[in-house]
Amino acid sequence: MTDAQTLTVRNAHSMVYDLANMRTVLFGGADEKRVYGDLWVLKKKGWTKLEANGPSPRTFASLISDGANDRLILFGGNSVLFGNEANPAQFLNDTWEYTKGNWRRFRTKNAPEPRSSAAMAYDSFNKRTVLFGGYSLENGKNKRFGDTWEFKNGKWKKLSQSGPSPRVGAEMSFDSHENRIILFGGSTDGGDYGPDSGETWVLTDNKWAKLDISQPPNIFNSNIVFQTQEKRLFRFGGWNGKGRINETWIFKGSSWELLDLEAKPAARNHASMVYDFNQNQTILFGGHDGEKIFGDLWIFRHGKWYKELEHPPIKRKANGH
Repeated sequence: MTDAQTLTVRNAHSMVYDLANMRTVLFGGADEKRVYGDLWVLKKKGWTKLEANGPSPRTFASLISDGANDRLILFGGNSVLFGNEANPAQFLNDTWEYTKGNWRRFRTKNAPEPRSSAAMAYDSFNKRTVLFGGYSLENGKNKRFGDTWEFKNGKWKKLSQSGPSPRVGAEMSFDSHENRIILFGGSTDGGDYGPDSGETWVLTDNKWAKLDISQPPNIFNSNIVFQTQEKRLFRFGGWNGKGRINETWIFKGSSWELLDLEAKPAARNHASMVYDFNQNQTILFGGHDGEKIFGDLWIFRHGKWYKELEHPPIKRKANGH
């Protein structure tokens, strides 16, 4: 399949801040017509395509940056447009490394089952990649996962089956201030879109603990990053079971706070967001609102959202959330 030569609109793409090279990188996702396996880097004047043969086209892959080893790690995803899943074979569990301009596939044994929309974060304290949850298909129905995995030294290891209930569309980020992984939200088993009050979990020393705090409303398919300088978790958008939202929340360890902002991106899910450590700013790109796919890029800095780039939205053809 021919990759796009110009990045217009995307949803279900994967985006990460490449710590070693201080740049925002985007992989794959879909526009209104097809699924891609291309790689893009964000520059001052827009997106520039990187020529690199690697993972097959996919949506909802999990992607992290391992800055200490100057590499990106990608796992799994879905080979079709979201909403068009027909069989379990369309879900993937391959593991890839991108470093020095080239992709390399790990021939791993005992990898997690094929899945899409898994939460994944890089734990810089323990020098490992941690993956949780996601979903596949079983007997024609969604199968949600509740397992936790570690990828280290080129090998996958299952850490725990206990912790958050099986869920898809949860978000996870590494809290470098407290050296812990924080997980929020997700669509749980039983057809619900997360517990009534939402859930916030932390992973420390390979043990999950649910935080006993006042939780924001239930949500999944939102975007979360840890803003290092502010020492806080930052969350935008998602799906609340009834519709898409454009709320901005922060979490500083004891409570969630909804920010009262005038200018902000339109309500959406299936966007992607990164924290630019070098510029101390958060970058949001793409997603959809159920009717159209976005190609806008927003920056959050100094307490405000700013629109930096925009390609006109395009009508969405695939079904599903």
